[in-house]
Amino acid sequence: MIPHRFRQRIFFIWQAIGTWVLGATGVLMLGFLWYFLATTGPSRVDETIAPEMAFDDPRLAAMASEVESLEKQYQVFATAGTITDEAFAIMESAIEKQRKIMRAQAKPDYAQQDKLARLEKQLDSARAGRLVSRVERLSIEGEEAQAANRLTEAKASFEEALKIQREINGGTADSKFKNYVRESSLEQSIISLTAYPLHLEKEAALTKATKAMAEQRWTDALSAFSVARDTLERINRDFTRTRYADTAGLAEISGEIESLNAAGLATQVGDQEKAGDLAEASADHAGSAKAFLQAYNAQAQINTEFPRSRFVSSARLDALDVKLQSARSAPYAQELEKLELAIREDLRRRRVVAAEQKLPQATELTAKMATEYPRSRYVDGALRIRLSYLALKRADLRKLQDTVYERLLAIPGVDERLMLVSEVPQSLYNVVMNTNPSRNPGRIMPVDSVNWNDTSEFCTRLGWMLGLKVRLPTLDEYRVVVGNGEGETRNSANGGRPGATDTARPNDAGFRDLLGNLGEWLDEPENTDRATVAGGSYLDNPDALAKLPTEIRSKVDRARHVGFRFVVENPR
Repeated sequence: MIPHRFRQRIFFIWQAIGTWVLGATGVLMLGFLWYFLATTGPSRVDETIAPEMAFDDPRLAAMASEVESLEKQYQVFATAGTITDEAFAIMESAIEKQRKIMRAQAKPDYAQQDKLARLEKQLDSARAGRLVSRVERLSIEGEEAQAANRLTEAKASFEEALKIQREINGGTADSKFKNYVRESSLEQSIISLTAYPLHLEKEAALTKATKAMAEQRWTDALSAFSVARDTLERINRDFTRTRYADTAGLAEISGEIESLNAAGLATQVGDQEKAGDLAEASADHAGSAKAFLQAYNAQAQINTEFPRSRFVSSARLDALDVKLQSARSAPYAQELEKLELAIREDLRRRRVVAAEQKLPQATELTAKMATEYPRSRYVDGALRIRLSYLALKRADLRKLQDTVYERLLAIPGVDERLMLVSEVPQSLYNVVMNTNPSRNPGRIMPVDSVNWNDTSEFCTRLGWMLGLKVRLPTLDEYRVVVGNGEGETRNSANGGRPGATDTARPNDAGFRDLLGNLGEWLDEPENTDRATVAGGSYLDNPDALAKLPTEIRSKVDRARHVGFRFVVENPR
């Protein structure tokens, strides 16, 4: 430990000489700093041009004149379109002198700065004009070398072209020489060179696969397609931005692979469908159903497990489903056909009770087929409607047949065709159609305000109930039953109202109201939109009804003075 007396002595000595020691240290440090700055500072300024010149210094004017002269010399070359090495040297000299002018000025001169920028742009544009053609040539050489599989040479050409294009794009050349798309394209070309061998490998595998397919060497084809798929997957993963990446192509190759995997099932579909068709033709419905089921299941498996296969087909699956349901429902259809024919025959022969007993079984069969086999070819919507209608009218069949047959007479000279003796009464129309559109109501009054389509539907339904064909009369048939026009004619002289169907005096053939009372719709083809109305009505005067009047009306017309009667074809 330092003694206290010694510490006091050091303190007194420092008080005596401390100021001088610090001053001397400061002087030494300043001297060192001066030496450092003197020996490491900027180099001597060129004595030929002062670092600053006055604006009107004659040396500046002389240098500016030299720049002007050099620029004019360069323009001679530029105007002639021959930018030679000499022209480049002239412009480079002008730019260097312009830079010296800029360094010599005490204050920035924006006009001189703009001039320097303009000269540099002219020089860069001239260089770019010469280099653009070289870029194009190098690009072509690279593509040709790549096509010839000289990949090293192709890469060197593309890289040189890219280097030049980047220099142009990064310089001050005119914008017409800059091409950023080409720069990007060259970058991609260089990357593509790495993917190119893979592309060739994929193409070779596809060629091999196509040949194997043509020769039906399915195993070889599957192997080649697998190589092509794996190679293209690598390209798409590692070289996404190259021209060789092909998502659609990969999907197509995968589809071919799935098609080959599904080929066995597709053959099974074809064989089983053919077997089903043959069994159906020979009325072996059980055998055809079994074959169609196997074909359907195989097609469903293809659609589910090989969705990109060329054998995928929803339409074929639907067609097989139709065939399968048709084969399964064929026994029911045959039974239903027999029942329907028997019901029709019973109704035709007026064996109503027998028909009524068969109707429940027939309607049950139609409902079963529609529910369990809705796509069967044997499902007949019209038949189901007909049987359902008859089942609904079971209680009215006997009375309706009795009523109709009581009012039918044979057309003179044609025993197998019967015509209603009067216009259709509203009571009969209401039973058949469950409605009554008449504007002159009454059970025994003739139905009116019906259009041609209404009368056609009435005849269809009545035909179901009679088991016979029912239709409107033809004009010739109407003329035959009119005869000589005898019988009572109800016209405008009778008070301008229609009369009941059973009250007029009949003609010699037993028919009433063929002339007057209501006009009557006559038979016309379904595909026409107009029809004939014959006989006149209560609105006509006696003179108008002296001979058979007719008019053409739209089939959709309704009028309170127009009704109809019908003809029943009754072959014996």
